[in-house]
Amino acid sequence: MRTARLITAVLAMLAVFAFPAAARAAAGPEIQYATSEFEGNTGVLLVGIRSEAGVSKVSADVKNSAGEVIASTSSFWHSSGEGEFTVWATQEPFILPQFGDYPVDVSVTDNDGVTTTSQNAGTLSYWVVTFIDSVTVKPATATYEKRSVTVTGVLKARMPGTGEIRRVAGAGIELLNTEWQSATTGTDGRFTAELPISESGRRVFVNFPYSNDFPYYLSSSYTAPDVLIKPRATRVTSTVTAKRIKAGESITVSGTASWKTPEGWAPVSTGRVNVSACNELDNCNSYDVVPVAADGSYTLTVTPYSSMTLRSYYIAPDRPDGYPDPFVATSQHDVPIAVLQASTIPRFTAARETSGAVHLHGSVEFPGERGTPGTIPVEFQFSETGSGNWLTIGDDQQSYWDGEGGYEFEGRLTEARSGWWRARYPGDPAGFQASTSKKIYVP
Repeated sequence: MRTARLITAVLAMLAVFAFPAAARAAAGPEIQYATSEFEGNTGVLLVGIRSEAGVSKVSADVKNSAGEVIASTSSFWHSSGEGEFTVWATQEPFILPQFGDYPVDVSVTDNDGVTTTSQNAGTLSYWVVTFIDSVTVKPATATYEKRSVTVTGVLKARMPGTGEIRRVAGAGIELLNTEWQSATTGTDGRFTAELPISESGRRVFVNFPYSNDFPYYLSSSYTAPDVLIKPRATRVTSTVTAKRIKAGESITVSGTASWKTPEGWAPVSTGRVNVSACNELDNCNSYDVVPVAADGSYTLTVTPYSSMTLRSYYIAPDRPDGYPDPFVATSQHDVPIAVLQASTIPRFTAARETSGAVHLHGSVEFPGERGTPGTIPVEFQFSETGSGNWLTIGDDQQSYWDGEGGYEFEGRLTEARSGWWRARYPGDPAGFQASTSKKIYVP
């Protein structure tokens, strides 16, 4: 009994440990797919295999729609892949009597001698591979006078099996830059199309789509380099009635827009000019956009709020779609404008001290909302009559914030003569007006 139990236990252990190993070995290689090689010759069959034990042999049978084997091969080579997953390709392409899709049976044997066979493992798509060759785009740059390019090329086909290259006649070709155009290949497979250009830097796309007129012909496409637009050059002038004004004053800017035609420079009769105020960082705010007259002229009156660059920017006329014509260049002309902000000296005192020195005190204010100068010097001026011949006796080179809205200045000057005193802020030629205080008599 003890011997019988031992034999039973051993058999149970073999059933647990030995049989799964045998089952794994029996599983053999896994055929994952079988398909044509679409990039080159569709008569070549590719078989994807996953196998832990590697691959020693691959064979395939090609069948017709009735399931009859019409071609077979066991001549495969390791095309790509490493490790467990590899791709195997037929050494020679199949040669079949006609185009079409053919079911394929595949058999694979691994290095352990285990064979896996798959019925209808995939399809050999015995199709014609087309390609678009010898494409030219002329000219490479579109211009105002010629807003299109001529595209030529040849549609060719690689026959399955033999790999013979033929030209395809009577085939429809579609071309695109911003609009679709159509062409048809001639007896030599060549096509020509005039392609309108409406945007610079877009590529020309050429396509042979699948057509029922060419059954079992794969579609193909070609992308040509970008086509650039060389716009017609323009220039715009601008003059102003004044380059230095006081805050709140207006100026009028006027000028002419012209473009370079084949005959030379001539006024532009269409388009518009954007007149803008630009700061030192070249950030601009538009005053208005005015159309040019038939003679290319424009004019606009503006009230600059601070010192800035007045920019006149010519914009091409709009196309029917509402966008500026890319075949007409933009241009600009800048004029620097100095806008002098107001300054005042609302508080000023002058008195002689016991020492004999004249004490002068006050503050300068800038009532506008455009800041203050970097330095605020004040001149102290004297006149014996108070009606002229003002002499600058001294100054305060820098005034400081007085906490009441102004910039305080102060001075003590030695002047024995009796007469009139006043304070004067000389202004800043780049942005602030000069101002003078009231006059005070000091005996």
